Amino acid sequence: MKKFRNSTTIIALAAVMFIAAGAVSCGKKKSKVKKSEKMTMLMAHNWKLDPNATIKGTTDAIEDTTGIKADIKLQGDVGAFANFLAETLVFGEDSKDKTKLSYSRTIGEGFLSSEVLGFWSMSEDESSVILKEWDNQKGELPPVTYKIVELTDTKLTLQKEGGSTPNFYVAK
Repeated sequence: MKKFRNSTTIIALAAVMFIAAGAVSCGKKKSKVKKSEKMTMLMAHNWKLDPNATIKGTTDAIEDTTGIKADIKLQGDVGAFANFLAETLVFGEDSKDKTKLSYSRTIGEGFLSSEVLGFWSMSEDESSVILKEWDNQKGELPPVTYKIVELTDTKLTLQKEGGSTPNFYVAK
């Protein structure tokens, strides 16, 4: 009888410890992402690609390397169409999980648009933004890093790691 009582005591003690450990771990809440000033600036606006500024950045890079000067500007209907198709970047907190940062990249406007969703983060020195696209079949795709060339309240310039020309965005 004494052996039965000892084993019952051990089982009861193990059950109490298991319940206590579960209660402690369930009480932990994940904290929200701490946002730096740069992160807050990125999240303050929707960023619309400026096709003319991006083309000028490309032609300036060509001129720097080849010496050939090109002054290309999209105007009239072509400019309006290019602006309509230009992408819009939106950085923010994930609506379902406040411990993550999410982004959307929308190409085009209205019912003709297509959207890509994913998660984002900043490099430790905050000189780059890292985008991780989400695919419903494959899950999270490999990250793509963009150097932040310029960030003001009205302008954002990003250059893809390994790319030669930056993309220019304006606050929308």
